[in-house]
Amino acid sequence: MRPDDVPVLALLRQSMSFHADRQQVIAENVANANTPGYTPRDLDESDFHSALRSQMSGERAPSRGPIGLATTDSGHIPASGDDTGSSAMWESIERPDSETTVNGNSVVIEEQMVRAQENRMRYESALTLYQKSIGLLRTAIRAPGR
Repeated sequence: MRPDDVPVLALLRQSMSFHADRQQVIAENVANANTPGYTPRDLDESDFHSALRSQMSGERAPSRGPIGLATTDSGHIPASGDDTGSSAMWESIERPDSETTVNGNSVVIEEQMVRAQENRMRYESALTLYQKSIGLLRTAIRAPGR
């Protein structure tokens, strides 16, 4: 039996995968804070919640197949699966911050840092739940008296 055979563990891994991918998108926004005309991006949480609902009900996402990162230019490298075994990828969308500078850049570092902090807390919560669940499983399968 693999850890992903336990539905709670599969959901937590999917959640950690989403938040890890979101952290990367937020980091790209911060890295492009001075790029003229750059609009910050974020991952669409509605796709993530839809995928979680589908998995909890034991169904596939409605006729969508796997969610993938969008490549908006022919020079972009297509996304591939990560080493964690995650098969779900998330679509990034433009999400401008509250201000736009004269050069057309709409990244506000403070807003990106708040998003990064919230995302980190959600990731760490999912990680802690995952670790505790694995600990409970280990306790349950341990031989009596050991």
